[in-house]
Amino acid sequence: MNRRERFLAAVEGREPDRPPVTAWVHFLSDHLSGADTAELHLKFLREYDWDIAKLMNDYRYPVPAGLERLDSAEAMRRFRKLSLDEPAFARQLDAIRRMRRELGPDWPILDTMFDPYQQVVRNVGFAEGKHIPLHRDAALEMIGTVSDTLCAYVAAAREAGADGFFISINTAIRDGYPRGVTDAVSHEFQRPFDLRLLAAAEGTVRVLHVHGVGLDLDRVQDYPCEVISLSDRLAGNPSLAQLRERTGKCLMGGIDETRIQERPLPELRAEIDDAYAQAGRRGWIVAPGCTVASFTPQRTLRCMREHAGRL
Repeated sequence: MNRRERFLAAVEGREPDRPPVTAWVHFLSDHLSGADTAELHLKFLREYDWDIAKLMNDYRYPVPAGLERLDSAEAMRRFRKLSLDEPAFARQLDAIRRMRRELGPDWPILDTMFDPYQQVVRNVGFAEGKHIPLHRDAALEMIGTVSDTLCAYVAAAREAGADGFFISINTAIRDGYPRGVTDAVSHEFQRPFDLRLLAAAEGTVRVLHVHGVGLDLDRVQDYPCEVISLSDRLAGNPSLAQLRERTGKCLMGGIDETRIQERPLPELRAEIDDAYAQAGRRGWIVAPGCTVASFTPQRTLRCMREHAGRL
């Protein structure tokens, strides 16, 4: 199989020649051009021969000039629907186009996105999320406006050559855990806008990345997607075997992203073998549960790619 055939076989639950394998890192590219970002990704992809080109999106969603807090309705209402000519969007779209031209049709490209609520607080500051329930109408207007921009971006990214989207959500993180919120906040300020973004991406391969620890998967159980990704190796999160019991969708994971850069190679191989035993040959993409550290050794990533390629 070529990469696209292998990827789609996994996504659709058919028998692949082997499970596809991929990994990704943050390139700290918010200050770079689309050409520079594409080049960094292309070097990384070709060095390790990953099956899937997961394009990181380190361009931060633009915050209104001078806005530093979300502590008032007036601050929230400063958000407006943005043009895709904004550098944060134009550069990422340029990177997608360049990668599609370089990689050709048989190398699947997944663009990375973040849920609308997260797009706001990850740029202004996660601690500012505490103000959102206090200014309900303005907050809903703000997140809805961000959603409008992101849905327009999805259409443009599809046209640029993205085969799907790796959509990172914090919606399932329980209150009391890092980036967690209450059921009420999740239901009112996250869920409706997650669903809008997923609907905009319908017809592509939607990888629902359920980010974090302390997850309540019931919050997102009915989300429409083709693939589920989460940090299955982290304490308190479901394992691949438990996810298999819960869903028939393709799973993405199996490798502990928090330890990959420090563990002995035999231990890494054993982890991959264990993940294979849990997930099976069909409907599984070999991957870390989230981003791996940019200082992960070359020998470690080579070992991951080579061992997974022999499954």
